[in-house]
Amino acid sequence: MTRPRLVILARAGDRFHERHYLVQQMIPQWESLGLGVVVTSEDEPFVSGDAALLHVDLTLTPDGLRRLAERYPRVLNGRVLDIRKRSFSGALVSRTGPDPGRVIVKTDWNCGGRNEFRLAILESRPARLLRAFGLDQQLLRFREWLEEQRPWARRRWIHTSEYRVLDSRGEVPAAVWRNPNLIVERFLAERDGERYSCRHWVFFGDRERSSRTRSIDPAVKGRTSVEPLHESVPEALRAIRSKLGFDYGKFDYGIVDGELILYDVNRTPGTASNPASHAAAAAELSPGIRAFFPALGSRAAAR
Repeated sequence: MTRPRLVILARAGDRFHERHYLVQQMIPQWESLGLGVVVTSEDEPFVSGDAALLHVDLTLTPDGLRRLAERYPRVLNGRVLDIRKRSFSGALVSRTGPDPGRVIVKTDWNCGGRNEFRLAILESRPARLLRAFGLDQQLLRFREWLEEQRPWARRRWIHTSEYRVLDSRGEVPAAVWRNPNLIVERFLAERDGERYSCRHWVFFGDRERSSRTRSIDPAVKGRTSVEPLHESVPEALRAIRSKLGFDYGKFDYGIVDGELILYDVNRTPGTASNPASHAAAAAELSPGIRAFFPALGSRAAAR
């Protein structure tokens, strides 16, 4: 009997096999169920499959991968092509209007926008010319260093640890409003006593796992604890998942005065921060593949 096949579509420059992605830990478990799994990119010969998983570690899906995904009968996360914060945030602040109170300045791009910055440099004409001499990475490091010397409000990418929480909109530098790479949101943080809290919902198909991070840092970057959450996520969050078209991913959110606040969405969750915890997450989420390959359970039992 021919094994069904899932083709993971990853951008050539993502170095899929060298990175710490949660999906990597699920692949052996899928294969044990009888699923064939192949990882390919837009630069490689076409690989046929029963379904594909679009796994792109960029905020916007490049045209080459969009066209490749269109060749498969079913594409997991096929509708998730743009995860800029402007595409889902309900807390955006404009330069004028009613006083929003405290605000936070972030990048519109996922992961601070560094992946987009690096891609733009490596695809530039100078980098292509230097690549023949093995010097393109030196150019990249130099350009990253130059970018880090610029004022944060004018940069094309800033590390998430550099997100700024300000007491009022009036404190936002004028350069922020002119910078298309940055957004301003109302600062709506869930509190747990003196600490700030961020909830995380990771899901694959019909399987899910929830946790919470607490920190003394308002942007919840300096982590002090991560704990599991056993309560169900709000139905409003499930509705947002359905609207955005996520089959697999991670949502960061909070509950502030009874209001759901979605902070971030991610379609390529990683594992580097806590490998042991993510191994447990992979074991819990991997059976969700049956939502897309219903016959897998019977195939595994028949072997």
